[in-house]
Amino acid sequence: MYPIRDIKIDPKLGILTGISVAFWYLFALMLICLFAVPAVADSDTGEYDPVATVRSDLPEAGLTYLLDLCDATSGTAPDFSKVDPVVDFILKADNSSKPTLEPREEISGAFIAYTLERPLNEALRYAYNQQIPEGAINASSVSYSQWETTPAGSVGPPELWRMLADLSKPKTVRGVVRETISPDLHTGAYYEYGLKRAFLLYHRDDLRVMISISNQMGESDVGKKGFIVGDDQDWNYLYTQENGLNKGGLGWVKTRIYKFFSICAYIEDLNRPGKVKIGIFQWLGAGWAGFNLVESHHIREGMERQTTQFKSLLESEKMPSADTLERVYQSLSRMDEATLREKATEVVSFIRDKAQRDEKLMRKKAVSKLDPEAYVAKMDKDQLVSELMREFMKFTFGKETPLGAFFMVALRDPVPSTPMPLS
Repeated sequence: MYPIRDIKIDPKLGILTGISVAFWYLFALMLICLFAVPAVADSDTGEYDPVATVRSDLPEAGLTYLLDLCDATSGTAPDFSKVDPVVDFILKADNSSKPTLEPREEISGAFIAYTLERPLNEALRYAYNQQIPEGAINASSVSYSQWETTPAGSVGPPELWRMLADLSKPKTVRGVVRETISPDLHTGAYYEYGLKRAFLLYHRDDLRVMISISNQMGESDVGKKGFIVGDDQDWNYLYTQENGLNKGGLGWVKTRIYKFFSICAYIEDLNRPGKVKIGIFQWLGAGWAGFNLVESHHIREGMERQTTQFKSLLESEKMPSADTLERVYQSLSRMDEATLREKATEVVSFIRDKAQRDEKLMRKKAVSKLDPEAYVAKMDKDQLVSELMREFMKFTFGKETPLGAFFMVALRDPVPSTPMPLS
């Protein structure tokens, strides 16, 4: 917030400058209110959670070291004496802990920890697998993710779960990813950006550890208008090509994500197999015209949106095996592109029609003029496969999808040498 007393009006420009400054001040105030999320009351006491408190035991030096490691050259060997304090902090963190991180490069940060009831190799196979698109199992956070620079000339992201079989020596993998995220819960905007990625896997005493580090490369593209159609948990999203926010009076605002850093650690105690302690540190700066409007509680809300879904999916009895999802991916990848576009157009038409019946969305011009065929025409084959795998996940979990059960079962259990049924 910028106090009014700090605004100075040039006397040469007189009252017009004063009106202009007042307008921009009020506009900035509107954006701050738009991005703001109310504090959450404790369900037992009715008191508000003091999330602004910075923990004194945060492993700041270790976090700095890991973020620097993401930018280091491929031959740089990790110093585990600097990494271990981060791992120890996560292991000790209560799952309800909500410390606010020290700002980095003038942007706010947040931390979240939780326990996943799944073995480490299975968790990594779902989360980091070139045959399970992230947009299919992380739909409320990521629309599409594509590796642009890959390690050692490989054709996709590293198969981290395979590396766990031999950690006699630590393993470090680096790459570059292009990512498009799902529409924001409050502004409707979605963003595309490049990320430097680094993965560190090692064995310490009775622990197996995987640490993923991300560092955004420059600013994101200008945020575009996206729409969450219905409940966020239904995974129905529309992505327009119009710059701006999906909010009345602010549709023209050109926002960007300025900076993003993330450290995510998966830790498995071999004495307690089948459980993984996960800790995530994130820093985010985003806004308009150089104004960073993101605070720690905004970041935490986005993290909770992602981790709640990931945990519920992986712990669900309905979750298909990784083998099954890989077969679905292979079935879709073998399908001719014309059929993929036909099916994707059915999906987009279905979501567009739902949006046009939604009281909050039906009057949006971007919705009323959306052409499903033109929309799908902009998608390449990898994006089509990711889109249809997300529909398979919807079908599996009983969510609404326009694609029929016959088609979905054929994806899951293809018959060799038999044409893929289309209905």
